[in-house]
This record gives sequence, structure tokens and C-alpha cells, in this order.
Amino acid sequence: MSKESLVRLSPPWYTFFNFVKHSIAEDRCVDVLDMKEMSDCDFLIPIEVKDRNRAIALASILVPCKNFGNINVRIEISHCGRIINPCNCICDARGILRLFEEAFCTNCYFECVECVEIFGAARIFPVFKKEVIQFFNDDLSDLYSNFNGVAADVFAEVLKPQIDGITINPSTANSR
Repeated sequence: MSKESLVRLSPPWYTFFNFVKHSIAEDRCVDVLDMKEMSDCDFLIPIEVKDRNRAIALASILVPCKNFGNINVRIEISHCGRIINPCNCICDARGILRLFEEAFCTNCYFECVECVEIFGAARIFPVFKKEVIQFFNDDLSDLYSNFNGVAADVFAEVLKPQIDGITINPSTANSR
């Protein structure tokens, strides 16, 4: 059997890169550059952001590193060639709301962000449009080998699940 006829599947870290590329980069102020292989088990996804405040907000809400067994994928946010660190002084739900508004104000999938108190604890709900994010991914369950995912679910893969002890629950816009 020739190498061309063998079934090949995209490694999960390439799927994660596509999650970042096809969600975060849907913004005129954000460029997700090609993933770099730093070593056999370390990869880097560089993201260049045109606005410094937006860069800080993104660095504060995106997962800084995703682990796939022995493979680590880091996200690095930069502005004008300088690496940006996350904001260290968020402290409350209102501050997290502002971060999401700043980070996604020009992202085509973002609708709004809400804070809801459930059983006495604040939860943040970034709300995304009712759209499907699709990209080629060697998916054998799809006729065209595409990944097809609801925007909120794709964003859930790239956002921190909690910030300062407050749960982040990406949501889809209301169906009304």
C-alpha cells in the first residue's frame, strides 16, 4: 500500500490550533499566526493583536497552555512584537465582564457577556452567535472530512474554564 493511500488523521494539537484560528482570529484586530514546533513535544501558537488593551484582555481569558499527553501547546499573545502577560488584578465578576467585552468587541461570533448568580456564586456567560465553525480536519465521520462545531463549544475549548474562581460558561445566543 502506498503512503498516499493510507488514512491519516490530524493530531489533536492541530485541531486545537484550528479552534484558536477559526474563533479568535475572526476579528479584524487579531492575527493567529501559524503554529510553530518548538521541539518534539512543545508547540507555540503566536497571536498578534493590534490593540494593547485587547491583547491584555485576550491573554487574561485564553488558556495559556493545553496539554495533549506528552504534547504541550502554548498560546503567546503579542502586541507590536512584545509579548503580553495576562492581567493579574481582575478580582471580581465585573472585571471579568470588561475583559470579555474588550477581548471580543470586534469578533464576528461574539454577541455579549452576562453575569448570573447561581446558588450564590457568580458565573460568567460569554454569548456567541448561533453559528457553526467549520474547518478541514481529517474527520472520517464527515463526508468532506470537516470539523463542524457550534461557535460556543469551540470557544469553550480555547477559553479558561475559570478566572479568579469564577466559572466561565460559553453560551449560544437565544433562539428567539
